[in-house]
Amino acid sequence: MKHIFFAFCMAAGVMIIGLANSFAMPHDPRYTEEEIQVSVDRRTGNYTISNHDPDWIFSGSIGQPLQNLVSIRGHDTLGSYKEISFQWKSDNLYKGGIRYYENIPAVIFSLTVPLGAKHIGAVFPLFTKFPQSMHPFSYENEVFAPHQFRLSQISTPWLFFNDHDEAFIISPASDFMVSKMMGNGTDSIASGLVPELRNLPKDFSHKTILVVDKGIGSSWNLWGNTLMKLYDKKRPSNEADDVLKYYGYWTDNGADYYYNYDTALGYAGTLLALRKRYRQEEIPLGYMQLDSWWYDKSIYDPDGRPDADHKNKGLPYGAWNRYGGMMNYTADKFLFPNGLNYFHHQIGLPLVVHGRWIDPRSPYHKQYKISGYAAVDPAYWKYIATYLKSSGVICYEQDWLNYIYNKTPEMKTDLSTGNAFADGMAHAMKSAGIDLQYCMPLPCFYLQGIKYSNLTTIRPSSDRFEPGKWNNFIYNSQFAYAIGAWPWCDVFKSHETGNMILAVLSAGAVGTGDAIGKEDKQNMMMACRTDAVLVKPDVPLVPTDETYINDANHAGKPTLACTYTKQHDVQTDYVFAFAGKNSDSRNVSFSPSSMGMKGEVMVYDPVTRVGKKLDAANTFTDVIGENNYSYYIIAPYTASGIAFLGDENKIAATGKQRIPDMISTKRQLTVTVLFAEGEKSVTLHGYYEKPFKVNKGKLTLDKDKKYFTLEVSAPGKDSHKITVSFITG
Repeated sequence: MKHIFFAFCMAAGVMIIGLANSFAMPHDPRYTEEEIQVSVDRRTGNYTISNHDPDWIFSGSIGQPLQNLVSIRGHDTLGSYKEISFQWKSDNLYKGGIRYYENIPAVIFSLTVPLGAKHIGAVFPLFTKFPQSMHPFSYENEVFAPHQFRLSQISTPWLFFNDHDEAFIISPASDFMVSKMMGNGTDSIASGLVPELRNLPKDFSHKTILVVDKGIGSSWNLWGNTLMKLYDKKRPSNEADDVLKYYGYWTDNGADYYYNYDTALGYAGTLLALRKRYRQEEIPLGYMQLDSWWYDKSIYDPDGRPDADHKNKGLPYGAWNRYGGMMNYTADKFLFPNGLNYFHHQIGLPLVVHGRWIDPRSPYHKQYKISGYAAVDPAYWKYIATYLKSSGVICYEQDWLNYIYNKTPEMKTDLSTGNAFADGMAHAMKSAGIDLQYCMPLPCFYLQGIKYSNLTTIRPSSDRFEPGKWNNFIYNSQFAYAIGAWPWCDVFKSHETGNMILAVLSAGAVGTGDAIGKEDKQNMMMACRTDAVLVKPDVPLVPTDETYINDANHAGKPTLACTYTKQHDVQTDYVFAFAGKNSDSRNVSFSPSSMGMKGEVMVYDPVTRVGKKLDAANTFTDVIGENNYSYYIIAPYTASGIAFLGDENKIAATGKQRIPDMISTKRQLTVTVLFAEGEKSVTLHGYYEKPFKVNKGKLTLDKDKKYFTLEVSAPGKDSHKITVSFITG
């Protein structure tokens, strides 16, 4: 039950509000009771937010008496709230607001200029008292927004946590392209706007969000879910578009056909030959990505140097074979003499296409409004979206976002420029039915992405996925998911099993870039069904809370990350551990209970095919092998005594694209198995505690290990799923 209490001590010039909240945390279905109080002192300008559990206080001061101290009730997209507002005058007239919600342990601060302002000199909130002995965490203002255990004074969330796994997050909640976090995290924490910003309109209001929670991962979920609700954004499903749903082929940096092709076939001919090869080998594809090679570019690099003239000197010279800014965003006629749509029909696949910055010498500057490297004209984006839609494109990848921001000064000085660029792109593509992918983003673009329902994927790590990028990918996947998008690890080669496991467990896009004949079909089919549908977990693989704490303390332990699938009350966890460059140890240890498991579980290593039964509250230990990573599936022993591991030939073995449903009762585990068209059989496996029988399939038992396999056949033509019952007693 939720309780709200208010005390108004106006005689003393202090207004106090208290909120007692009950809320459920995603993935950890427990309730916590918390009491939040706020007080604002009219005489001194002091404001205080206190939290009962953890027992934390956040306080600051306007530094002068306040005017028009008012408390109101209201309701917005987050729910019912109580808000204290007040005014003060310094270089401008300012209005501050502190808003609290009945059902969400979050605080929204607002700083408003009722009369407008040439420049905002005030900062609110500015805390000078807050929890101490906390570990700081934020994202750098560099390409791909690398994570760091220190604070960047930019538009980024600031996470603070302690060794007891208590955490709070503070970040901008609006105006993401011109926001700025400030302070050192020791003496002060503040949220405001970049100093270059000028000419704010009347009633402009900037917002900041603060959330407090137990659990680092839970805090990220709370922060992201609250912001998405504030912007009326719903996270797309992990099958929302073809990029998320299907296995794809990529030609970007790191792929064999990146600015490269068989000269006897030409670029289009090479990709058509690859498509033919995959069909012959029965390797499914759901789409194909065309990187920056497909359109004309200048000879000038992002910094304006004329050194981007001939990307691959082993191939013919031409505007397509340059590496400068985009000159003309249509298919290069040397590569595609009949146009992009003609190739789309030839290849028989939806297309994902790359886009970079607009070169200062592009004729588009005479046709549309372009600020620096950024198109801010809705007509430009409509033109681009219309062309792409007519060419079979289902996703537009906006690359080089860091340069677009840094080479467009008005993105800092003008409130509308960043929004015109990002809003224009998102709205035009959405109108054309095209989804977005952000590449080379700064943290402000992650935050800006909260606004767009068709931003379905983000690149959290740099080009050509490989073990050196695993750490940043896993940490930044948390950021991507929190703002309502799915991570894309980038292209790799299909024989690289570790990369394949991580890509699948990301729950986002999966695609490879092998040359014809170099593909590893067995590895590829561990990721998808025969119709190219990816089999994956419910949420992205992200660091465990313990990994955050270990890394902050420089403990030198392996990185541990987890994800899961959940069908009704049966949850299967997937755990990935690896020894990064800062790991002094190869010893893995974790308690399945810390990942939401209860009772007896089976921890199974699909690589070594070894399982270990233990109570979820106990600690599992292992040593990372010669591949420099370990991968585990954790299955609960259900009430019937079955620990079901799913499809033995899939990485995410109980992914809902294969196992859409599981129901556990005292004497029976009922499993639904989904087949792709043309699939003949699936082999299920797991462990058992007591004798059982099944209603269908070929059952094989290893009585010494209490391990089973069950081969089940596809149903008839009128159905694509079967129900398998494991019956005991």
